[in-house]
Amino acid sequence: MGDHHLNVYVAIDRRGARWQDDPAGGRRRGAALFADIAGFTPFTNELVRLLGPRAGAEELTRHLNRVYDALIAEVRGHGGTVIDFSGDAILCWFDDDLPHLAGRGRTDRGID
Repeated sequence: MGDHHLNVYVAIDRRGARWQDDPAGGRRRGAALFADIAGFTPFTNELVRLLGPRAGAEELTRHLNRVYDALIAEVRGHGGTVIDFSGDAILCWFDDDLPHLAGRGRTDRGID
């Protein structure tokens, strides 16, 4: 059995690089984005208070799915990759070699 079942744990851009010659040895320049939802704990507590533990958790899941769907679409729309989720936080990667950034005031320091 191959290791294809492990692909769900590897970012999309890293899976693609795995099958190509990678002169950088897997190293990349870019930007990481870590974002979490402000007020998540009070919001969660309020849902539990208003709806009870079970219904509150279900409503919270619906809210998180809507937020994450929108965030994932934006990240992918800008050439990024979602690396991980942790509670109400998302970790993303934007490679420095994104085609849509070509010719936009790039310097050896990055994007100006």
